[in-house]
Amino acid sequence: MNKFNFLLKIKPKICLTVLVIALLVIPAHASASTVFETTGWIIGTQGLNFEFTADQPPYTYQATLADISQAPAFGFDFLFLSITTSTQILGSITGPGSFMFPVESGKTYFANVFGTGGGDVGAGLFGLEVTAVPIPGALWLLGSGLFGLACLRRRVR
Repeated sequence: MNKFNFLLKIKPKICLTVLVIALLVIPAHASASTVFETTGWIIGTQGLNFEFTADQPPYTYQATLADISQAPAFGFDFLFLSITTSTQILGSITGPGSFMFPVESGKTYFANVFGTGGGDVGAGLFGLEVTAVPIPGALWLLGSGLFGLACLRRRVR
């Protein structure tokens, strides 16, 4: 009977140790990884299409569009980004900025950039980056806490 009580006392310590190790390792993997990035010129009024595949978990991605022109010679009068599948628009933004969208593993997506060049030359330089958004550490902590409560409830019964 003493051996069994000893195991009950050590089991929570092992779980806590594994949890602490997991929480120390997770931040190392929490940086957003780039799925697709490009820069391009828009001269006059122009639209450019880019294709990428969702192959990096987690499967929530963020698209960021930036105006990297040097004013006053270059710039944009209008800048637009949409992320689509072959049949559906997942998100869009007018002007520089970012938005998040869900993806499915292995599926092909399209980044569509449309704009009107401005400035003295009538052209602008944009930067487009699509990154995989990591699961926040708070969600890991909440999940492990709920798991611990469920284990505690089972132990009490």
